[in-house]
Amino acid sequence: MFDEIFIIDVCVHVANGWFSFRYAEFFLKPKRPRPTSMLIWIFAYTTGQLICQNIIDSQTVYDNFNHLLPYILLFGILSFIFFEKNLSRMTFALASFIAGWEILRFTASPLAHAILGLWNPLWERGINALLDSGFMQAETLLFVIQYANRIALFVTLLICRVIQFGAFYIYLKLIRKNFVADDYTLTSKETCFLLIPCITSLTVDVTLRVMAYSADNGALTLIYDRAPETLLLLPAVSVLLLGFTISSVILFKGLTDGKIEERKRLLLENRVEEVRERVKEIESIYGDMRGLKHDLRGAIANIAACVTENADKSDEIDSYLKGMEKIVARLDFIDHTGSSIVDAILSRFRAICKERKITVDFNFYYPKNSCFDIYDLGIVLNNALQNAVEATEKVDDNSCVSLRSYEKGALFFIEVENDFEGSLIWEKNSDIPSTVKEDKNLHGIGLMNIRRIAEKYNGDMDISVEKGTRNNLFLLTVMLYNKSNQGE
Repeated sequence: MFDEIFIIDVCVHVANGWFSFRYAEFFLKPKRPRPTSMLIWIFAYTTGQLICQNIIDSQTVYDNFNHLLPYILLFGILSFIFFEKNLSRMTFALASFIAGWEILRFTASPLAHAILGLWNPLWERGINALLDSGFMQAETLLFVIQYANRIALFVTLLICRVIQFGAFYIYLKLIRKNFVADDYTLTSKETCFLLIPCITSLTVDVTLRVMAYSADNGALTLIYDRAPETLLLLPAVSVLLLGFTISSVILFKGLTDGKIEERKRLLLENRVEEVRERVKEIESIYGDMRGLKHDLRGAIANIAACVTENADKSDEIDSYLKGMEKIVARLDFIDHTGSSIVDAILSRFRAICKERKITVDFNFYYPKNSCFDIYDLGIVLNNALQNAVEATEKVDDNSCVSLRSYEKGALFFIEVENDFEGSLIWEKNSDIPSTVKEDKNLHGIGLMNIRRIAEKYNGDMDISVEKGTRNNLFLLTVMLYNKSNQGE
């Protein structure tokens, strides 16, 4: 009998070692190459479990905490050896793994008891029929009974372990699927929130084990014999405890996602308000500049009329007048898009690109019949050009930022193209590339801002990457629906 059970134990420990490694690598960053680490982990895990199993009396594990020690020690020590230190994630991975496995291991016990309970009456009837028929001698029948019972026990344990591992796989998969992102840092309070369901499951598991096995007049009795309804109640309690842990993970992810979205929303609103204030300031300055240009030109004309009487000083006065003309010319923007706000925005980015030695190619015009709020258009241009400049300045040489706009019927398109190095990293279930900035929780604010404006005007935003002659090209296309041109 020892051989069959030993084979099952070895298979269980090997499979458990593989599960534990795969589960740990989801939460933690590995220190060494994966294939080698996995093989060493499984070997060390299996060997350690077998050694601990021989040390601990397997007949009394149900009334103490000793059966938990091998899992805690092996999982913890191997995690420190093979993965980078992250105490909060490592603690949750260890607690949730052990809690799930222990609860399901205890759940398999009622199943095995139920299967054997159905097998024994059928087997007794078969033996009695064989004895009555005289088909087999008593010695031969005793030999057959012995091996048949061993096979029945082996098959029963094997079925229970397969069901247990199937449920365990689903449990681990649901936790991995609903856990927070890799770049999210758990606080001490959040770690405690996640650990409470795991510790609760382990406590209930040990309590149920103490209640399930008791000694009556020196004989071991099972709670299943005293209260048969526990064959259904105990597995139900175990499944509910696993659901409690999974639900806590899902709830926590929802709370963290909401917190991150709220931070993004507040930051987005602050940036929108900053753009609005900047646009108002630019509009005021632009009005003052137009008045100043008018006054300067009038002053220059008056001076020119007066200098005709002083021909001998004409060279000196002419030089002075040319200097004033240059000042007036500097007050004019290079871009004449049809909107003073857009002109000022493009002038600002021209100056930034000139300072950073970035080539610009702006070909933008503001639609004459437009329903767009100039503040919204300013937000789109500011965010798009800011992202383009930040990406382009990392290119060694021959970097360029281009901007153009065009109309197709009632649709107004804005395209911003820039050079960039490396490749984009796309997150799961997101069409906005991940940021390279330190605060990963607030990535993509500029692009989200642009998308919000596009959706406001029943439009959309598209991002594409092309291979250029020198560098990779990032192309941002924003489509806005101009309902003022709907009838054209």
